[in-house]
Amino acid sequence: MLTNMDSEATNKKAMARERKAPKKISKTYLENAALYYLQRYATSAGNLKRILLRKVKRSCAFHQTAVEDFTPLVDDLVTRYINVGLVDDKSFAQAKVTSLRRQGHSGRSIIARLQVKGLTTSQIEAALRNVDDEHEDAEITAARAYARRKKLGPYRKKQITDPKDLQKEMASMGRAGFSYDVARRALAFSGEE
Repeated sequence: MLTNMDSEATNKKAMARERKAPKKISKTYLENAALYYLQRYATSAGNLKRILLRKVKRSCAFHQTAVEDFTPLVDDLVTRYINVGLVDDKSFAQAKVTSLRRQGHSGRSIIARLQVKGLTTSQIEAALRNVDDEHEDAEITAARAYARRKKLGPYRKKQITDPKDLQKEMASMGRAGFSYDVARRALAFSGEE
């Protein structure tokens, strides 16, 4: 038997599932949405443009207006924020590469992740070079961090008796973007080097 409070909670959940109608697109709305996003997240110019265009497309589909009417507004807004310095692809790439390297991501993984964020390969590779110049062997260090995080190789809890388990660990390192040699060295690491 549902109590009054249970039915209110159910109604609130049902209302939360229903999406609100998107607001009509205006210059002020786009500026506020962009600034709100930039307050919360560091981003690249390409990613900010993608996010704003997604808002435009959703609103235009609901209000039956043309997306092409608002694309120049988005372009102008992103360009203005680049000129003012609110959006800086170079510093964004540098910060993300540093963070991802520390977490144990391979160079390939970092390039793939940041291309999705709208950065060019040359921007990402320049940031990778800057970060990797600070460390002697950054790819091995990242592979060891990945192995530690996933409890592989010297960080595993139990000893491996089946060679298939070692193949699984090597496969995991390969899926993370590490080369065979780097994965082998990271999994054989004992800490004395």
